[in-house]
Formats: sequence, C-alpha cells, structure tokens
Amino acid sequence: MHARMSTMQMDPERIDETASNLEERDIPEFKKLDGFRGLTLFTDRASGKTFVITYWDSKDQMDASEESVKDARRRAAETGGAKEEPQVERFEVALDTFVR
Repeated sequence: MHARMSTMQMDPERIDETASNLEERDIPEFKKLDGFRGLTLFTDRASGKTFVITYWDSKDQMDASEESVKDARRRAAETGGAKEEPQVERFEVALDTFVR
C-alpha cells in the first residue's frame, strides 16, 4: 500500500467546513479512482495544522491519481483558509493495522 500526505496550515475555525466538503464532494469522487483505499484527516484544532492522508493499493495507482486529486487539494486549502500551498509527500506504507 502507498500513501500521499498533504500538510497545510488552516484557520482552526474552518476545519469543520473543510472536512464536510471533503466528505460530501471529494471522497465520493476519490472512491471512483482505481486503487483508492481511504482517506484520513488529522488536525490540531488549536494551531490549525492539518494532515490529509490518502491510501492507495499501489504506487502506480497513487501516481495515476495525481491529476484527479489536485483540485480537491486546492479546494481544501482554500476552504480551510491556508495561506500557502499544501506540502505533499508520498510514502510506502510499511505496516498498517487497519481493520478491514
């Protein structure tokens, strides 16, 4: 499995709106992408620091999804009041304990 992590500094008061938009608009579209396994949003509500991690069956599938998720990432940053572009990193998941 592989994961793409986007890090952004959001306005803490806009985190819930951002999460709702992801859940209602973007995640249904992500589910249509080949190899998509899920999404996790982590946030520190005091500081607004936020991580969004998407999980993919393979590196090739994660790479192929790059263009499809760009707009969602941009919308999340705008909705969340981020002043800078999200920082994006990609990883291989060496171990997970998710119950499926």
